[in-house]
Amino acid sequence: MSPGRTSFGLVATLLTLCLLCGFAATAPPAAAQPASVVVTNATHAPTTPSAGDTFEVTATVRNEAGADGPFQVNEVAVEVPGHGPTGYASARDLGTLSPGSSIRVTLPATVAEPGWHQLRVLVYGQTPRGRAVQVAHPVTVQVVERQRPQLDLAFEDGVVGTESAVNLTVANGLADSIRNLRVELSGESVRVDRPSRVRSALSAESEANYTFDVTPGRAGDRELTGRLTYTDVTGEQRTVTERFRYPVEPLESEVRLDVATVRGERPAVEVTVVNIGNAPLEDVSITGRSGESTLSTELLDRVGPRASERVRLNVTDLAAVGTELTVTADYEVGGERRETTREVSGAFVPGRVDLTGIDVAQSGDSVRITGTASNVGTTRVQAVTVRVGSTESVTPANPGKEYFVGSIDASDFSSFTVNARIDGANETAIPLAVTYLVDGEERTRTVAATYDPPEPPERGGSGLPVVGIGVVIVVGAAGAFLWRRRRAD
Repeated sequence: MSPGRTSFGLVATLLTLCLLCGFAATAPPAAAQPASVVVTNATHAPTTPSAGDTFEVTATVRNEAGADGPFQVNEVAVEVPGHGPTGYASARDLGTLSPGSSIRVTLPATVAEPGWHQLRVLVYGQTPRGRAVQVAHPVTVQVVERQRPQLDLAFEDGVVGTESAVNLTVANGLADSIRNLRVELSGESVRVDRPSRVRSALSAESEANYTFDVTPGRAGDRELTGRLTYTDVTGEQRTVTERFRYPVEPLESEVRLDVATVRGERPAVEVTVVNIGNAPLEDVSITGRSGESTLSTELLDRVGPRASERVRLNVTDLAAVGTELTVTADYEVGGERRETTREVSGAFVPGRVDLTGIDVAQSGDSVRITGTASNVGTTRVQAVTVRVGSTESVTPANPGKEYFVGSIDASDFSSFTVNARIDGANETAIPLAVTYLVDGEERTRTVAATYDPPEPPERGGSGLPVVGIGVVIVVGAAGAFLWRRRRAD
């Protein structure tokens, strides 16, 4: 073989090898085997949900029978257009699917606008060899613009640790009745007593009211969620959800006790419980003590915030009453028992009668004494009698040597009139005794009525009384006048 032919052969061989190498470098890799997990039977209920209503998407996730091993299902979610995967609706850690097995997953979804919408069920998992897999399955939903029942909440601002009422109203503005109602209330950092209520039906153009007892645990702006699940006239089950702002105040508690004595036949203490705080007082017990005497106990179910209630405590043993009165209110506020105490000095003064405004006037051979019997105590007195006392020169005189006044209320008075005879010209004091009953005990006080005796008549120089001299002068003048007239005749 000639050198030229040999060189040409080598060049041809080199070109052939280069072409083969280039073809091997640019050839595409072998196609990956498709995942063995599929989503089947993706449905939704109701079939035509209303805009803004929550509906359910149900999908079946299956690991095909020919899979090379179990499939780990990490998460299943629903993707709503414009919102991304609904994190609150996802289901996580659903376990492992062996070849040929499947699971059904139901998740909630909400579409705000009416029309046709393309949703996707997303499955995230792992193959036996550790390869991450994502499977998507479309779900087409027709959302309609339809009138739905309305939810409304009415409440006062909450107070931390304090139970208060929240009123939820369900208004059915539909033309048809709804049935199988379930009304629920939940919230952020709040405790709801009996959070779920049921009702068989609600007729068209009517409403139903529900009251929930809510206790917030933290102050600030919280959220209450009302949810209505019902079956409409077509047999579809629907859900309406509304969220409301719920302001919560920190607990402020201050209680004041106003104490006053009650005047009358039987003494008592009037106590006004004034709640200055922002939380109600529950199970209020009011007691009192004075000296060795215990007052009656009174109960109040509730004293509202910034409100007051009044009770009356009767005295069980007035004889043991001291000069100091202590009143205590024990109550529950914000889930805790507390108490407030008030001490009062001089609350009780037993009934006592003073004779005041005394006036003494002469009436013939006796004197008349008038005045006022005044009760200066805080309890009623009874059987009050005023009498004239006897001395060497003063004796009681009829009529009216004693006067029966009767009963006198606390801080009240009554007038009296008695008569006395005075034998001594120099007597200046008339003893008066007042007797009365206070709390079943008889008491007597003696008061001296001051008396100024009249001056004795004046006498002339001849020793005749001045009055007698005047009479003589008048008689003499009359005799002279008659004598002159007779002489003239």
